[in-house]
Amino acid sequence: MPDAIKAALATDLVISDQSSAIIEAPSELQYMPPGTHRINASRSGKPVSLDIKVDASTAETLNAFLQAQLAKATEGKDDRPFFDFNHEDREAAAWPTEFYWAGDDLKTGGVRAKIEWSGAGKTAVQDKTFRRFSPTFIPDNEGKVIGSETNMGGLVNRAAFKSIQPLFAKGNPSASAPGTPSSCLAASESALSQPSAIVHPPLSMTIKSKLHALKLIDSIEASDESVAAVIEAKFNQLTSRIAQLEAEQTAAIQARADSLVNSAVTAGRIAPKDEGTKTFWRDALIRDEAPAVKALEALPINPVLAKVTDGDDPKNGLLDKMQLQQKKLAEVSAANPQADFQTVFSKAQTEAPDLFR
Repeated sequence: MPDAIKAALATDLVISDQSSAIIEAPSELQYMPPGTHRINASRSGKPVSLDIKVDASTAETLNAFLQAQLAKATEGKDDRPFFDFNHEDREAAAWPTEFYWAGDDLKTGGVRAKIEWSGAGKTAVQDKTFRRFSPTFIPDNEGKVIGSETNMGGLVNRAAFKSIQPLFAKGNPSASAPGTPSSCLAASESALSQPSAIVHPPLSMTIKSKLHALKLIDSIEASDESVAAVIEAKFNQLTSRIAQLEAEQTAAIQARADSLVNSAVTAGRIAPKDEGTKTFWRDALIRDEAPAVKALEALPINPVLAKVTDGDDPKNGLLDKMQLQQKKLAEVSAANPQADFQTVFSKAQTEAPDLFR
């Protein structure tokens, strides 16, 4: 992996000039300004120039690196990422907790870092000891940020680089200073005295974190393509399971309706050969079981029907009345296809009260 760039760009920490003002250390700061920036640096003693592109994917990459390092630190496998003073890699000024993309505004946008200040860091900000922030990041040969180090940046007053660094860029003046050469990285201001509104991290990063917590992906640094494949596979699995459960539920409801109708036949409430009536009650039970059961149990029992077999063909007044009841219910149901069974039964009872006495 390429060496890290330390202090390759620096953003001003705009602090009030009023000596009486109480400086409040904010909960976040601008880590890298948005846009494409030319950095003149040297590697292994040879000069190089890189165009560093800072966009939403930069925030995702840095946050993925940070969250992975935080997880390792929690497990006791590595140190917790931090910001220091002057890239000296000693005392911690702050600990980053999250990176996110805040848009294309040079002052309030770019890659921003949510942070927890150390006592020394908070004091340095409040006492105006440091006025600028400089990140540490690792670019590939195309100028794309691909990671960072445990020491992810520091508070500085100059955008200069120390000679002991393996890869360092030339210092650059503030973006507001006149005559800034185009070959230098223009710095944007990051307000410390007035924190900008919190912007939520990109959705894809949130999804990766949740998938990692569910152990569906091995690392939050997984590529978007692999994450999409995992989501699609899980979606297909859940869709198949839902279809299976719905089929099982439908089969259970139908089986229960058949059982209730058979019980009504055995009890003598429905004629064994009256398929139309049995179908009517089965459909009613499937649509709305509770009121249909109540109405079914209210039907009179024909003692003759309770004793006959499927081969018998009993004829008496009570059987005729039951058949007329079923016929009336079927007529009302056909005329009111959207009505539930309780409404159908009440309407049939109103229209033919003699049949339901």
